[in-house]
Amino acid sequence: MNGILIDTESGDLLIEHGRVVIGDTNSQIAESVLVTLRGEWKEWPLIGGEVEKALGGQVDVMWRGEVKKMLHACGLDVRQIHISEDNTITVE
Repeated sequence: MNGILIDTESGDLLIEHGRVVIGDTNSQIAESVLVTLRGEWKEWPLIGGEVEKALGGQVDVMWRGEVKKMLHACGLDVRQIHISEDNTITVE
C-alpha cells in the first residue's frame, strides 16, 4: 500500500527536495498497530497490539494471533509474527 511516509526518528512527515515522500507504508502500519493501545484509534477502537504491556513480562499466548487479525484488518497480509529472546519483533 502506498502513502505518505513518516520519519521514524522524529515522527514527522518525511520531506525530500521540499516535497512529502510517497512510498510503501506497510512497515509503518505494522509498527503503529503493534505499539498502540486499544482505544487509541477512535475509528477502530479494537485495533492496538499493546506491545509495551508485554515488556519485561510474559507474552500472552494468544497475542500473536490477535495481532495477525488486527494487521489483516488493516490490509496487511501477515504470515508469521516472531518474538526473539532479545524482545525483537519480526513481522513477515
